[in-house]
Amino acid sequence: MAKFRVDLSVILALALLTAAVYGQVIGHEFVSYDDPSYITENEIVRNGLTREGFVWAFSAFRASNWHPLTWLSHMLDVEIFGLKSGGHHLVNVFLHIVNTALLFAVLRRMTGALWCSAFVAALFALHPLHVESVAWVSERKDVLSTFFLILTIGVYLRYTRSPGIATYWPVVVFFALGLLAKPMLVTLPVVLLLLDYWPLGRLQTKEVKPADPVETPLPSGRRGKKQNRQPREKKKTPSTDSTIGWKRILPLLYEKMPLLALSAVSSCITVYAQLEGGAVASISALPVHERVANAFVAYVAYLWKMVWPARLVYFYPLEPLSPLTVIASAFLLVVMTFLSLRWAEKRPYLAIGWLWYLVTLLPVIGFIQVGSAAMADRYTYVPLMGPFIALAWGFSDLSQALRLPKAFTALASALVVAACMLASYVQVSYWQDGFTLARRALEVNERNYAAHSLLATEYMKQKNYGEALPHLKRALEINRRVPETNMNMGIVQYYSGDYAGAHDHFIAVIGLKPNYYEAFEWLGKTYLATGQIDKALNQFRLAVQLDRDNSAAYGGMGEVLIEQNRLAEALQYTLLAIKGQPNNQKLHNNLGFIFIRQGKFAEAIPWLQEAVRLAPDYARAHSNLGGALVEVNRIDEAIHHFQEAIRLDPGNQTARENLKYALSKRRK
Repeated sequence: MAKFRVDLSVILALALLTAAVYGQVIGHEFVSYDDPSYITENEIVRNGLTREGFVWAFSAFRASNWHPLTWLSHMLDVEIFGLKSGGHHLVNVFLHIVNTALLFAVLRRMTGALWCSAFVAALFALHPLHVESVAWVSERKDVLSTFFLILTIGVYLRYTRSPGIATYWPVVVFFALGLLAKPMLVTLPVVLLLLDYWPLGRLQTKEVKPADPVETPLPSGRRGKKQNRQPREKKKTPSTDSTIGWKRILPLLYEKMPLLALSAVSSCITVYAQLEGGAVASISALPVHERVANAFVAYVAYLWKMVWPARLVYFYPLEPLSPLTVIASAFLLVVMTFLSLRWAEKRPYLAIGWLWYLVTLLPVIGFIQVGSAAMADRYTYVPLMGPFIALAWGFSDLSQALRLPKAFTALASALVVAACMLASYVQVSYWQDGFTLARRALEVNERNYAAHSLLATEYMKQKNYGEALPHLKRALEINRRVPETNMNMGIVQYYSGDYAGAHDHFIAVIGLKPNYYEAFEWLGKTYLATGQIDKALNQFRLAVQLDRDNSAAYGGMGEVLIEQNRLAEALQYTLLAIKGQPNNQKLHNNLGFIFIRQGKFAEAIPWLQEAVRLAPDYARAHSNLGGALVEVNRIDEAIHHFQEAIRLDPGNQTARENLKYALSKRRK
């Protein structure tokens, strides 16, 4: 009972410290970095939890990924909070707090070490490198998948102590759920094998006992030597000549075959999704030797940022690396790997912590380059658990070896946690909105083209195209081969009336990323604006072929077909469009206009009434509604809407003529 109270006190303290750092996110907004495609502009997610959304979550490869559980969690957020960003942020924080508590509880059960487990959990909860995974709503996949990862380890611990089908199937289920949230968990079977060595002791010829529940240090080297001391004549047998019993590895590998099979399936689906989404950089764009070089440097850079978390930003551009930097990084990795394995018998936590880091970071280290970033803070959310474990138990052993006072050890640990809290609090504040996030990145590196593009996107949301333009120009000066930057430049030029310039940039986007469906959609809009109707229709069709859920492209097809007087087809595609954008006033107006052209005035009126309800300043919708009302002899209402159309758009001659007609008809 006393142990339970102590553990509960630790968990409550960790929860309060984490809440103190992350509580500010309740006032944070969505940012224009992935949040639109995940939530704010995702028509399926915006509808909340629906049957259609459930099917879509398991069938769509949106955002170059397949993570249906993550999509469903975003839909549930919308169902509960709507599009109020504070609620979405708080769910991330809640999951992070739960993950922290679970991590502490699982380490405590596996090792019996109270304060080492608490220190690891505190570093996990409060380290600045983990801010991105928590403070960014689109990284729900990180906190959600890690929840299932830690649960998987927890039920695996139960299985190792009581093997059987009844205790094994929860391991498979939780692991599968984790993969459905984020496929980065594919290396978890290897992590479980590492845990089999330490602290579970399932690979040793004689099982290594966990640490004393009262003490923090692990089994000492002397104890390990004593365990491995064998009669001289028996040293010929491999299984008794080493700490690891090699005959035990095969059964442990065999028991993990279902998990490895799930990892293989998830990996194949993920690679397909990323190839389908055009997120994987080609060998010509980023040669193999550059990927390997960046991987070596990134492994070391993450460790440095763990020790000294300064100049953290949301996007780290790929930059040329000097041969000396690459060689030094590779050498350091080899040395650290050698030393951790060399000391594995006496200090197994060093080897396990280091290998945990190497293995779990492998899927995102850049051998298969996704996007154009050199590294990302969010990728450390799970991998840094390994170094944290090595640091916690290593510091405990060191303090005992040096006979440091317990007060000194406690004070040093508290100072580290306090420093992490302060740095994380500041880092969380940079995520309050897209402007702050981008400006911080530019403070760190003015040549960060992604930050210039993000800043431009935030200005575009405010329809401030004049402020967006110089940042887009600067981003293109630094790197012209980024599809998103060219896309934004094309949109700005489109709204500025420079259709030729917009056309060239949309063509450039398609050249860089042939399956970028939004580029075809906007190219269709450009052709439509310049009267090239047949070309516009072809582009909208291409956009729909690439994304069957592209309601904007369906709406564009409807507009083209109205121009071609193909009203039945126009009605079909506009209805498809409004299914995905139920609050789009233009689509409601177009549907009303189609029914007017078909002579179905009574059917037109509800659509047009909804258009003016959604946008009271929509002059064209008022004019069209007035026209439909005249035809059903609702003259007074028609006059009101014609007058409103003229007030909003004094140059609307059609509304003026229709108003005269309605007034004359009322006099009669």
